[in-house]
Amino acid sequence: MKLYTAGASPFGRTVELVAYELGLHEDIEIIATKVAPTTANKDYQATFPLRKIPALVTEEGVVLGESGLIAQYLAARVGDTHLFAQNAPEHWQVLSDYMLAKGMADCAVGCRYELAVRPEEKRWQPWVDDQLDKIDAGLAHFAKTPPTTEGRLTIAAIALGATLGYLDFRFDGIVDWRGKYPALVAWAEPLFARPSFAATMPG
Repeated sequence: MKLYTAGASPFGRTVELVAYELGLHEDIEIIATKVAPTTANKDYQATFPLRKIPALVTEEGVVLGESGLIAQYLAARVGDTHLFAQNAPEHWQVLSDYMLAKGMADCAVGCRYELAVRPEEKRWQPWVDDQLDKIDAGLAHFAKTPPTTEGRLTIAAIALGATLGYLDFRFDGIVDWRGKYPALVAWAEPLFARPSFAATMPG
């Protein structure tokens, strides 16, 4: 299998974390892929037309785009039902938490593009502030009710960990989640110490 991704992407990292947690990381070739707004990558577009990362090419040649879809494929490949809590009472809660963590990452990546890629004279600060407010609301929610990290991880815990790692990497000094939400720090520290998180740390 081939995974087209970028080291800083919280979505790509989510897939890498899933692969590690499922014991599949050695079966996947990581292909560093550069994508950016207004910058064409025709070679990658020939593989995945939308030019979004990550994308996984299976051994059968099927191209799967979007981190959640790839995670479902990897779980199905090894017969895992825990990642998405299939047939479990907490199934919908896990999916709800996953969508919230992934949505926070969407807001953060959008802010990153706005602040780092868009020409300064065209930046829209009220929009950035609105996205940061959404991220903070998500952080406050998870500080009170974080996903469980006992035993094997669910996609919710993995995605939230990847999002927090992205905030550390790209928004240090802008989003002070460590200073504002100590309960979330206490939740994240043992997660970040796991081999999967240590091996995929951005930067």
